[in-house]
Amino acid sequence: MTSTIRPGRVLFVAGFATFLATFNETFLNVALNPIMRDMSVNAGIVQWVTTAYMLAAAVMVPVAGFLYKKVRTSRLMALSLVLLVAGSIIGGIAPNFAILVVARVVQALGTGMIVPVGMNLTLAVAPKNKIGVYMGIIGAMTTLGPAFGPIVAGALLAHGTWHTLFFALAILSVICLVCSVLWVGDIAQLTHPHMDALSVMLAAIGLIGLLYGVSTVFSGQLVAAVVALVIGVAALVVFVLRQRRIPEPFLNLEPFGNRAFVLGVLLVIAALMTVFSMNILLPLFMESALGFTPLQAALTLLPACLVSCVLSPVAGKVFDRFGVGWLVSVGMAVIACFVLALSFTGGSTTSVRIVLLYAPAIAGCACVMGPAQSYALSSLDRRMYPHGVTIVSTTFQIAGCVGSSVFVGILSAVSAAHEASGESVAVGTAAGFDIACRVAFVVDVLGFIAALALARVEAKAKAAVVAGVEVSEAREQDLEHAGEPSLADAMKRDVYAVTAADSAYDALVVIVRNGTTGIPVLDEHHHAVGFVTDGDIMRTLIGDTNDKASMAYVYALWVQGDKFAHRVAGLRQTNVMEICTHRVVTVNEHATIRRVCEMLAGNRIKKLPVTGGEDGKQVVGVISRSDLMRYMVTTVAPADE
Repeated sequence: MTSTIRPGRVLFVAGFATFLATFNETFLNVALNPIMRDMSVNAGIVQWVTTAYMLAAAVMVPVAGFLYKKVRTSRLMALSLVLLVAGSIIGGIAPNFAILVVARVVQALGTGMIVPVGMNLTLAVAPKNKIGVYMGIIGAMTTLGPAFGPIVAGALLAHGTWHTLFFALAILSVICLVCSVLWVGDIAQLTHPHMDALSVMLAAIGLIGLLYGVSTVFSGQLVAAVVALVIGVAALVVFVLRQRRIPEPFLNLEPFGNRAFVLGVLLVIAALMTVFSMNILLPLFMESALGFTPLQAALTLLPACLVSCVLSPVAGKVFDRFGVGWLVSVGMAVIACFVLALSFTGGSTTSVRIVLLYAPAIAGCACVMGPAQSYALSSLDRRMYPHGVTIVSTTFQIAGCVGSSVFVGILSAVSAAHEASGESVAVGTAAGFDIACRVAFVVDVLGFIAALALARVEAKAKAAVVAGVEVSEAREQDLEHAGEPSLADAMKRDVYAVTAADSAYDALVVIVRNGTTGIPVLDEHHHAVGFVTDGDIMRTLIGDTNDKASMAYVYALWVQGDKFAHRVAGLRQTNVMEICTHRVVTVNEHATIRRVCEMLAGNRIKKLPVTGGEDGKQVVGVISRSDLMRYMVTTVAPADE
């Protein structure tokens, strides 16, 4: 481990690497024609530089989730970037087409790991009150990378050959690699899981079959596409069944049992399908129907991408403060409205009108992708983060493939039908674009329904957590009339706490001096705005989110003396609100013992701040499981005389 983990630097590396990985997906698209000429291959063959890359990257996503717990973080990120550098250099000097495809596969082995590893790193170092902002920045990079790919590639091709593209990417990747070596420590806590070879094989066959089938279904190879889809789906079904049976699954599917996670993933898919499809549909429409050059088309998309880049962190900050429900609902509504508006542009629109319609749609995507992804992952237990990230990252590949293939297929089919009836290519492309946008509108409406469902899930969670859970006076009076004992008989009225302005070190001092495991964080009104535990502090000391082996790592630091002292002193620089739990469950001082037991069990916690005072929300005490057990035992077994 590094002596100091600096979240900002780790975020920079994760964001930079994510940008390069997604940039690499599209930057070669504008160079396909020069490659065809230089390598003497036709259009069907040259597509393999894209297809092979997509399939290899998809296979590496679940493997990355496994390696994140098997290989030291610094080495894993460095390995991913080394593969990207190596693939880029091989591509730059490739003497024939076969070597070029190999170069793209080597690149994909690296980039397929970069996005999930980068997301895991971001989750591991992000302060609890800034998860939305951090994930928003990563989300912005996933949008900005594919958008800048064609623009940068077009500019480079104007002054060089397609070989230049690979060398430029290699230089950027080397810079990112150096930053990674210097700034990314061994953040993840390794559990050294066992790799189930059959599961890896099934996942690879399933993803390759699914993605290849979807990507070729509209290319005139219907039989091959159907066969690939059947094999892929069958392999994935067997994969799922195997994960449920083996003691140590390659990919834990437990997150799918979490409704908030599933809805969040569905929203990410809907937004990503819009982004990926529009990044291809709009250039095709502008070039074929409006007569734009490739560079003009790419520059027309740039304002929307810049809006997304700026808005994604802002949306993350709004999520951190106000939650996800209304944000994703408004975002999906905006996406649906402006995608529908794009379907009425026709074949005589201007670049300004396209910008004015496309930018709000992408702004809506920024309001959906980061917050939905953050809420989905934060709804999981910490131990499920790597598996959740693997699932989300896999949906990136699937949504990108389905979004581009299906909608481009619709455009091509409609365009071909119009051309067959004697109309021009421009008219046919415009008609195909209109129909594809209307189908995308239907997908976005389904996404809006999922957003409303997620808003209801969040509302129910907030109803159970009122910066504490308040007990209705009527129910408490009924219970008291029934003779049930009150919380006041068992609670402790000495409140050990820190303020929201205090540091993590201050919290550590209070916890250690008073021999407790957790304390509330109070605002100026003495209201609970957070709850910090010794576990939160341990994870901050070691820079990891895994609970099981935290003490072992703390011990390893402690025996090093100065290193442990340096880490403890470093807690002074961390505000307690960055590490504490913000959704504090509290109980009213007039609650019954039965109600307290229900709340402790229902929320799976050991201690509750007790509220009361003039406004009923001031922290006036605490109650723990130990306090309850002590009280219950003394009522049936009084102390010996």
